Amino acid sequence: MLCNCDPNMSSETLFPLLSSNGQAPSYRDVLSIYRRVLSARIEEGTLRPLVLPYHLYGYLILIVYLCIPHKNKPWVYALRWPVLLVICSFQWKTIQETSSWNGAAAYAGGLVAALGIVWAFIWLVLYQPQWDAQRVERRTKHGSDTIPKVAYGDTEELLDKRSKCRQAVPEYGFQEKYVKGGHSPQHIDQEDKLPRKRRAVGGEPYGGVTYGSPISNGDLINSNVAAVAVATDLTNQYEYFWQPYPDNILERTDWVWDLLANFRGPGWNWEITPMPGQPLFIQQELGGPSGENFSSGKSSVGFRQFTSKHKLFDRQVPKFVAGYFVLDTLKILMMKDPYFIFGPNSYALPSHIAGLSTIQLKVYRLIISFLAITISLEMALILSPIGLGLVLGNSILGLRGEPWYYVTHWGSPSTIGTKGLNGLWGSWWHQTFRFAFAAPTNYLIDNQYIQPRSSSTKIVGLVFAFGISGFLHSCASMTQFPKTSAINPMIFFMLQAVGIFIQSTACSLLSRYTERLPSWLRKGGNVLYAFGWLIMTAGWLTDDFARGGVWLYEPIPLSPLRGLGFGQFGDGWWCWDEYFIRWHKGKHWWESGLAI
Repeated sequence: MLCNCDPNMSSETLFPLLSSNGQAPSYRDVLSIYRRVLSARIEEGTLRPLVLPYHLYGYLILIVYLCIPHKNKPWVYALRWPVLLVICSFQWKTIQETSSWNGAAAYAGGLVAALGIVWAFIWLVLYQPQWDAQRVERRTKHGSDTIPKVAYGDTEELLDKRSKCRQAVPEYGFQEKYVKGGHSPQHIDQEDKLPRKRRAVGGEPYGGVTYGSPISNGDLINSNVAAVAVATDLTNQYEYFWQPYPDNILERTDWVWDLLANFRGPGWNWEITPMPGQPLFIQQELGGPSGENFSSGKSSVGFRQFTSKHKLFDRQVPKFVAGYFVLDTLKILMMKDPYFIFGPNSYALPSHIAGLSTIQLKVYRLIISFLAITISLEMALILSPIGLGLVLGNSILGLRGEPWYYVTHWGSPSTIGTKGLNGLWGSWWHQTFRFAFAAPTNYLIDNQYIQPRSSSTKIVGLVFAFGISGFLHSCASMTQFPKTSAINPMIFFMLQAVGIFIQSTACSLLSRYTERLPSWLRKGGNVLYAFGWLIMTAGWLTDDFARGGVWLYEPIPLSPLRGLGFGQFGDGWWCWDEYFIRWHKGKHWWESGLAI
């Protein structure tokens, strides 16, 4: 029995049989109910859809302010505090009043709004980008006005130069050394104070303790530079240089936009440590590296750089195509299980999982959730290298269209075996927001409030990293239309910090015994601990995803499987309808735009 669609009803009242063991309503019926009630609330003014460009105004304010030079204008620099207040107020207002007919868009709306608050704090309070930030830029050499067809050649040689580094801080979202001033992020010359090589203070994730490993501090590959073959055509055409805050307004706008849109910092002097860095020929033009301090475009944790459009295409396009069909399959499986429609409930199960035990059912749902999360993320992240690196390319975007700029987003799964839960989050998982997670700890270290190599600093870093991540996902939960519990994502992420602390402590205490164990046994223990901890804690997050209707979204426009009849009644080839994107007319012209 479905509800009468009173717009004031909660999600539980919308479906009063949620605790029954009868047949669950189809996902199409549920989606129709949600849309009708949401539309009614938007009409009465209690909710607002996610509207572009309206809900990007907070970012626009930040861009405009950073485009105003204030290095020599203290009164303009002092305005960062009221600017920060305005941005935070607008972003919080967005979180409080916004949702979407699309479950994924509703979730993304809250996360992006919360990220605007974090990003504003970073660039207005914790760092001084007009003084400190620099990016690699290129210019045409005198007498050369053509753009080469090939950026640079391919190379298969990997130079894996390792340097021992005492661990100061955890790797996941913790210490990313931000280079202040200068012309080249290599090493600090004590005479001229020009930074030349950004060295990570911390290498191993979360304090560098590996479960069952005889090495508590580990090796750190200097992943800030990459060795690629130098193509004569490119180096003859261009020269590369470090570009500080520009004087020209057009260049300045592009510089600020690049600063704010670049979460991982490729080509910047604050690039996160898992990234391979610039290609060797660019590094050499910028004053380094020495022959002993470079790798070839693959970082120590497996993030890979591409030396040509051909390699970028071969790696990313097939992955995107495969992900498309996997998402189609996952969507069919998820919409036949009422858990992925409502969250925890007691509706009758479909035949293919009805015979599973309670534990088996939990593991099955966690595996499906895990696959859906990782593949959906990867599909979204791949859009950038395909659209910008392949379709537009360097002929339109300049240096920002060169293939090396688009590093892969996931590390090597082997890091889970060597580092456990620590490696899962700090090395394998995508590091999109790593700089944001690390910023508060970096600030405290740079200003000598905490010591980089202390145990307390590692704990502070864990709290900040997972606390900020929990904040982002809790805000995303708040913008879901069905009722959720926004505290649950925060609990999940803080439990990851607890799990890493437990593992690190145990490894330190038992290292004299575990170091005698075979390597395969230590790695197996890491993997078992990491995924065991996830199985015990993941429900705090996955249940919230399901309750909020995230999996009701349509990930692909055209479904081969549903077109062939493998879906539910009413499914067909085409999946996106009029609710995918539409025009919203607000009370004022600046509130109108495309609603998603």
